[in-house]
Amino acid sequence: MNEAHRRTVESGYDRMAEQYLSSKDPYDPLALTALEDMASLLPQEAAALDLGCGAGVPVTRWLCDRGFTVTGVDVSARQLELAREKVPSGTFIKADMTAVAFAPETFDAVVAFHSIVHVPRTDHPDLLRSIYRWLRPEGTFLTTMAVTDYEGRDEDWGGWGAPMVWSHYDGEAHVAMLRDAGFEIHYAEPRTGPGTGGPETWLWVLARKGLSA
Repeated sequence: MNEAHRRTVESGYDRMAEQYLSSKDPYDPLALTALEDMASLLPQEAAALDLGCGAGVPVTRWLCDRGFTVTGVDVSARQLELAREKVPSGTFIKADMTAVAFAPETFDAVVAFHSIVHVPRTDHPDLLRSIYRWLRPEGTFLTTMAVTDYEGRDEDWGGWGAPMVWSHYDGEAHVAMLRDAGFEIHYAEPRTGPGTGGPETWLWVLARKGLSA
């Protein structure tokens, strides 16, 4: 992502890491149900990547608790400090998810909850192709994507004293991009649950890489 966009996301989450974490339910039934769906498709001791891992709750912690080897990536240093405290068994990397590099077929699973929306939407197709490449054959991708088309900025997101930016297409466009990247869609369903400022609807997606890819 471009430098100005990245710096806004990085500095915003650095400044409000604790507030953002406290706004989240670590036992959010939507998240835990989706993680169970994904885990049912994975081998034991799978290698997983949590893109935009934040403080590691709930995704990284949930995966580690089930014996998976988990790598978390986030652009915010403060978020990663919290993640290392809360999930000491995880491996954490500070990086822009559009620039981080992994070898092909490194992971059995990739999870990206509420994070791709902070990436400029023109970068989404290349990011999805990278995720596809990082997955092993029959690997799974679990993500939340936006249901509406939007690009914008909030100078004081959540009243937490920091700006934030979002950039995304609508749900139909996201499904098309996933298919263009090579993914087979297991499900792509709008689901509504608690958000940072009230109920939010996201497109919950579970997709897979084919065996012969």
